[in-house]
Order: sequence, then C-alpha cells, then structure tokens
Amino acid sequence: MNSIQTTTAFCWNQQPLMHPPSVLQRQHYNRKFAASNTVCFDYDDASKHHTITIPSFLSDDSDISGVYPSLLHKIHVLPFLEQEETSRMLQIASDYAKESQSWDQQDSTRHVSYQTVDFAIEESHEMFQYMQQIDFQDRIFRLLSEEYDVDADDLSFLDLFCASYEAKQEGEEDTGRETMDQLDFHRDGSLLSFTVLLSQPEDFDGGGTIFDALTDVGNENDKQSSILKASGSIQPPSAGYATLHSGKLLHGGHLVTNGQRIVLVGFVDVDQRNMREGILANAAKEWGRNDVREFWNQRRIKMKQKASWTISNFRYLPKKGRSCLGKCSLPASVLDGIEHRAQPDNIRKRRLRTEDKFLRKIMLPRRDRGEKINDEIGEWREVTSADIIDGLMIMD
Repeated sequence: MNSIQTTTAFCWNQQPLMHPPSVLQRQHYNRKFAASNTVCFDYDDASKHHTITIPSFLSDDSDISGVYPSLLHKIHVLPFLEQEETSRMLQIASDYAKESQSWDQQDSTRHVSYQTVDFAIEESHEMFQYMQQIDFQDRIFRLLSEEYDVDADDLSFLDLFCASYEAKQEGEEDTGRETMDQLDFHRDGSLLSFTVLLSQPEDFDGGGTIFDALTDVGNENDKQSSILKASGSIQPPSAGYATLHSGKLLHGGHLVTNGQRIVLVGFVDVDQRNMREGILANAAKEWGRNDVREFWNQRRIKMKQKASWTISNFRYLPKKGRSCLGKCSLPASVLDGIEHRAQPDNIRKRRLRTEDKFLRKIMLPRRDRGEKINDEIGEWREVTSADIIDGLMIMD
C-alpha cells in the first residue's frame, strides 16, 4: 500500500487551502508585517523537514524582484544525526571540554570579533575520528548540495567547532569561568553555515539561532511552526537536527536562560565559480556604511549635546571652493538627515534590503558557472642543497 506524503506550508494570515487527499496536501497562511513582507513556513511530515523562507524586503518594482525567493532565502531544519550518533558526539564533546577546560573560557584566537566558548573539532582526536567514521563531512555536504544547488565537490570547511551556550549562574564571576549564554548578531565568513544540536531541548531553556530578518514574524501559537519563536529564533525540536542557512544572513545565538545548549557549528566555503564577482564586496560596503552612520551620529550626540556640530574642512577640501574657512557648523537640515539615516529602524531596513539583494544576486545559475579548477599540488621534497632547487617550482 502506497503512503501519501503530506507537506504543510504556512504563510501566515490566509485561510487554509485543502487539496484532495490524492495530491500533495498544503495549507497556506500569510502573516504580513512592515513593508508588506511575508514569511513562509513549509513542513514535510514524512521527512520532518522544516523550511522557513526569509521575507522579501525589496519592492515589487525592483529590477531583481523576479528572482525571489532564491535558494539562499531558505533556512532548513531537519533530522541529520541518528540518536546514537548524537549521544556519542555529545559525550565526546563533554569529556574533551572537561579535560581541556574549553567551555570555561572564551576563544579569543580563532573567533576574534565574536568570541565563543568552543573547541575546534581537530583539537579532539576522538571527535575527529568519530566524525570520519560516520562520514559526517560527506553527509552534511550532500545535504547542503541538495538544498542550495551547489556541487558537493565545491564545498569545503572554513571552520568546524563545538560550542557551548550556558545560562549564567549566581556567583559565577567568582569561579573564574568565562561562559557564554548568547552571541551577538553577526555574519559568518562563509556563504553557507550549519548548526547541529547535540543537547536535548529539555536540557535548556531559550537558545536557538536568531535571525534579524525573522524578529518580526515569529508565531508560537501554531503547532507546526513552533520551531520559529516570536523572538525570531529557530529552535529545533530534537537533538540531532541540523539548521542550514546562508552565513551572510545576520544571525546570532539566542539567550539561554537555564541549562546548557551544546551545538556543532560549521562554516562552509563555496568555490568561487558559483558566485558572481563583486556582489559580496558591494554588500559588505553597504553594511559598513550603515555601521558608520550609526557610529557617526552616536559620536555627535556624545560630543555635542546640542543641534550643531562644528567640523574643520582644512584637511579635506581644497582652498578653492571652501564654503567657509576654519571651523564650520553643519546646517540643521543636514543634521536632521544624518539623524534620520542613523535611526535604528532605518538602519535595519537598509541592512535587510542589502541582505535581500545579496541573497538574490550572489549565486550564478548553473549554465553560467565555469569549470572547477583543481589545485595541483606537487610532490613534497626535502631540499638539502642549493643545487636541488634548480627546476623545482617555488610556491608562495
């Protein structure tokens, strides 16, 4: 007897649309919020696969409106590790962290800008060997390949580590431990990223991966979409689940209020042949401009608690064409514009629009991707004298 696969798709606020049981069953709900953006949630009951689509933040008349949603707009939450594998990896991680005190201090060497409490997988020989034994890399790369249409051969790890989020305890500062209960919003150095939950959800409260683009659209009242919380965080329903997403989505680790959340995190690089040149650089420039706007206005308010700010134009302007000599006050209209652009809501809108544009444009269609260039590495030879160097290729 053939079983019927059931898939549920939610886009909040529309009435359910029921199809005949002989075809794929879908329910649709729409939830509208600022700027008429919509978040869609798809759930496949057979595979327990949740898919959340990041809302559109560009207008319908945008020149790239037709390519929404791209595959990178989608966040996937689905079972990945078997129960036995999850338990074994959690035990190995806990034992190694206790031995090395990795979860008692923040890592200031590998993750400089956003320090985390973690250890690199290669530091634990037992974890490294076990992950090889269960073909972890091939399995996660195959999954990413299927969901984001990138050849598995074009994927490689930039970083792979095990992290701990632990609720703050009273008197903890006296123990000398530097734990982490959350992680600020950031973007990863990789185009693709994933998190695998090793702890059972009942072992902690809060937590999850929080996305800036989802902070307005959470719905905790719907059973199927309960993994998406009102805070914008995604909390997998069970240990062993993987959360796949673009590392360029602004995201963070949501606050753990009780217990300890242990996760395996991977930053996955994508071969350049898959991406349009200059798109990431342009997005980074726009994100940087937003940071400058915010900093500039905060600095102005801190330095001058009044509606004027004097600047010196000697350093930046030629003698000809100067509007004034020496120190000048910015006109009130200019200051109003600076403050308007520096408002948190306006900064967030520009940031999300830039992010949306990046997700739509960064990936090349398959027909436009060049051939993969394999790095040719020659045989290593010990150089014992200058005579042997002749004819050898010197690599920087």
